[in-house]
Amino acid sequence: MKRDEENATGKARIMVVEDERIVAMDTEELLCGLGYQVCIVVPSGEEAILAATGQCSDLVLMDIRLGGQIDGIKAAEVIRNKLDVPVIFLSAY
Repeated sequence: MKRDEENATGKARIMVVEDERIVAMDTEELLCGLGYQVCIVVPSGEEAILAATGQCSDLVLMDIRLGGQIDGIKAAEVIRNKLDVPVIFLSAY
């Protein structure tokens, strides 16, 4: 399915990239409560890039500081350039 095709629920689909599990769960709960569909939650930049190619996200909420070899800024650059999906950065810093 292409990103611009209507999904079955009609809700915006959001990928959450956050390595702190509690923060990720809280973000997912908040988004669902606001009527969004969280299609996937991943903890690293590497997993975000892999998941983005297989998911039909309308938006990515990306933590800047992530565990692994690829930080949120680099992962966002790859996702934006390859898939033209908008990315919003989140950070406690």
